[in-house]
Amino acid sequence: MTFFCNSLNSRTRWFLHTLTVVLLFCCAAIAQQVKPAAPLTADEVMARVVSMNDLRAKALAGYSSVRTYHLESHGMIAKKADMVVRADYSSPNKKDFAIISEGGSDTVRHKVFRRLLEAEQESMQDENQQRSAIMPENYTFRLVSYEKTDQDEFYVLQAQPRTKNKFLFRGRIWVDAKDFAITRVEGEPAVNPSWWTKKTDFTRTYKKVGDFWLPQANESVTVVRIVGTAVLTIKYQDYEITQASGDKLTLVRDQSQGLSTPSTP
Repeated sequence: MTFFCNSLNSRTRWFLHTLTVVLLFCCAAIAQQVKPAAPLTADEVMARVVSMNDLRAKALAGYSSVRTYHLESHGMIAKKADMVVRADYSSPNKKDFAIISEGGSDTVRHKVFRRLLEAEQESMQDENQQRSAIMPENYTFRLVSYEKTDQDEFYVLQAQPRTKNKFLFRGRIWVDAKDFAITRVEGEPAVNPSWWTKKTDFTRTYKKVGDFWLPQANESVTVVRIVGTAVLTIKYQDYEITQASGDKLTLVRDQSQGLSTPSTP
């Protein structure tokens, strides 16, 4: 009797184990089957991104925002600094900065924060805007995945710079499938800025303000030889659209709706 019960329990355990494995396999197979296919190729996505970016840029004549810079370095040299800056943008290529408050390391504030503001103004020049733009002339793109939730749809693309340029990067971008706007960028600079910098990784996110996608946050982690690691965070807030073209905004909305990809059933 004991042998029979043990044998029955063994068979029951084997059956339950087998059933569990089969169910897990089926669930995985179902999950793979329902994963939506990307409606567009990488080239088609970027063609629409470039088109929509051009329309939004023509519609946005001016805006203001407040940004907060924070840097901490860890290692042989530990420093910390903060700076709050008001930024005013005027189309097509003008930015004015006013420092609201600052504190912490003088070296960081003068050698890092102010140089970042200078570099941003330099990047606004027409030639540099073309050289830094995320578009097929500057990058090759490869579709990595297509992500869809109840609220959002995104294309994830791998971006590889065509040339070694201090304004370019290598990494991934997330593109909103309805507005064809870049909502997130992760990567590293295409060119190492100096021998002292071993590696820099950054993440940039964007948020929708009215009809426009503007920077939300920027975080970079830089490993510096001998010195240690520096973490820089920039947060953008208090956006105010000061000037925009109503006709062009209507065009942007109509064009965005016309370019949106239909939801897959």
